[in-house]
Amino acid sequence: MFFESWSEIARIVTTTLIIYPFLILATHLLGKRSFAKMNNFDWIITVAAGSILGSAILLKDVVIVEVLVAVSLLLFLQYLLTWISAHFSTFDKVVKTSPQLVFFDGEYIKAAMKDTRLTSTEVEASVRKAGFGDLSTVMAVVFEADGELSIVPKSENYDQLIMKLRNPRD
Repeated sequence: MFFESWSEIARIVTTTLIIYPFLILATHLLGKRSFAKMNNFDWIITVAAGSILGSAILLKDVVIVEVLVAVSLLLFLQYLLTWISAHFSTFDKVVKTSPQLVFFDGEYIKAAMKDTRLTSTEVEASVRKAGFGDLSTVMAVVFEADGELSIVPKSENYDQLIMKLRNPRD
């Protein structure tokens, strides 16, 4: 169906004009972290809020007040989680994942690769996307808490750094 009615278009416009300022206000009050992608919890909130808001704009039988309450609650819970994590390191360690080194000094770290369910093909693709021709110019690849792969290039003092890491007593 291409067109239902002008009243449906008006409902979509009205709903969007209510929801958009709400998002701006909520982001301003709760901070940039509200819709950040810093870890898996941030991502979940962003996707959930987007789904709820998208449904509110497009579906006919959604009550706007219920949508605003649901999204407000999600954002408040996200704020609370990040606040507690920032103030209590033990809680932070329990709820968040740590970055994992999956490649270092020319070698894949097999246990980490298995643990993160990454393949060498995926690591190599990330290396290329980061602008490196191949792994020979890369010192390390880290699987970050947000699911991204960070590429650490070899530096001018690469050989000295490797020697120091392998022989910390020297």
